[in-house]
Amino acid sequence: MNPLQLSWGNRNSSHKIAGRIHDAAASAGLELDHGQRRLVQAMATAASDALSRRAAARPDNHYIYGPPGRGKSWVLGLLHDAVQSEGTRRMHFHDFFRELHARTHGVEQVDTGGTSPIDQALDDMLGPTRVLCFDELHVHDPGDAMFFARTLKAIFARRILLIATSNYAPEDLLSNEYFHHLFEPTIEMITRGMSVTRLDAGTDYRTLATTPPHEHGYAAGHVLVPGSAGQLRAAGLTVPASHELTDVTPTTHTFPALRAAQGQAWFDFRALCDAPSAASDYLYLAEHFDHVVIDGIPAPDRAGPSAWKRLANLIDVLYDRDIRTDLICMAAPDPTAAGGHAVDAARLASRLAALQTPDNAPAPHDEPTATIHPDR
Repeated sequence: MNPLQLSWGNRNSSHKIAGRIHDAAASAGLELDHGQRRLVQAMATAASDALSRRAAARPDNHYIYGPPGRGKSWVLGLLHDAVQSEGTRRMHFHDFFRELHARTHGVEQVDTGGTSPIDQALDDMLGPTRVLCFDELHVHDPGDAMFFARTLKAIFARRILLIATSNYAPEDLLSNEYFHHLFEPTIEMITRGMSVTRLDAGTDYRTLATTPPHEHGYAAGHVLVPGSAGQLRAAGLTVPASHELTDVTPTTHTFPALRAAQGQAWFDFRALCDAPSAASDYLYLAEHFDHVVIDGIPAPDRAGPSAWKRLANLIDVLYDRDIRTDLICMAAPDPTAAGGHAVDAARLASRLAALQTPDNAPAPHDEPTATIHPDR
């Protein structure tokens, strides 16, 4: 028997999957709310069916959306960890499209025997996957919308169980009025082929200060305003020396860094966010550094929407990869500065709330930082 074709009474029965999820939540000192409990049971049943191949019909796919901080990604992570099978894969939006673009480009260089490069790349990516957990789904770019439409068709055709999380209701994806109508057939695929669930118990769990400050990962970082020398010392940050200035070239773009050594990358906001960049650049930083500092973040009216959008995209990647992030700001950051959809601002506000915000008032006679910024 194929190892993915497991019997109904095996280690991946819906009862055992759900039990592992509840045990994992309890060991973390957390309790699932009512909506999360219902969702866990539905996902556990769908995963068990997909892995056992018990269901002859299409899988019970799930599209889970709601405001930031409601536990969507957390519950999805619990499910992924609870399913004991090599046929399960969890991917983040940024990682998925980076890999798909790279594989498609690679396939274009070889003879695929008539199969389109995208379809061949999807075949290579999906492989033996029976349960695909797709996290933080959002579609803003028409090109990504085309790739996602092809991906969704490929997943449905292979009867792979798809469980996706998003801050957006399906009808709000690709909200740009010039392109939205082109994406409406894909939205219909989602609403017809997936159970759509809004997860929102009314609480942003990231804002609850019920645990001590984190020592590692994203939440070990700070939002410091205005970033005085005393604040930096309290946060354990040492201002880079002039001889540490270097260049970092993640993909096709080169960015000057105030420091890039011993796991820490320290950038000036203008150098990193004013310049053109892509998600692949930020993924490189998250893969090669375990601590990122963005210095000299200006007041909201001192930079354009594109720069703020790049900062928000970078914070998204660092949050998802759990990379310590310190933001040194001249004024309190404004999640709405990038414009765009209100959901994006809400997600950024939730990401910022996960960072530590010590007393940002500098002590009397606190000396300024040694880093020089033209806006300061």
